[in-house]
Amino acid sequence: MRKSPVLIVLIICSLFIGSKETVSINHNYKFYGEGTHWKATLNLIGRGSASSHYDEHQKDFVLEYKGEYSEISNSIVNYSYKSSGGEEGGFESPPGTKYIRTNEEGNGGDIQRKKEVIKVIVKWNGKEEIIPMKIQNDK
Repeated sequence: MRKSPVLIVLIICSLFIGSKETVSINHNYKFYGEGTHWKATLNLIGRGSASSHYDEHQKDFVLEYKGEYSEISNSIVNYSYKSSGGEEGGFESPPGTKYIRTNEEGNGGDIQRKKEVIKVIVKWNGKEEIIPMKIQNDK
């Protein structure tokens, strides 16, 4: 019994399509920057199966005032940062300590690029500081 060449090609193609394995991508990035008055750190752990999006991620952002807490204890501190992975921000009025922390876990989200510079903007007491964060590690 002779098989048709089209049927053989279809069988071979289905074997290649069915054998694709999903490649898991794991990142553990730490972005860090320091200005005159503030330090900023963004820790990002992400897992995914595509090269540009996470399936799940965890972000930990810390903004630290470098001076004495009493200098900002009655202030409204606004902060924001934007990266290829999204935009975050908020305010503390007044901050409870000289550290402002945010944590986020979720599904989805774009992957931050290793070579990007994430700009943190902090406003308090009529002042503004822009802190460039760069990647410190890539695991």
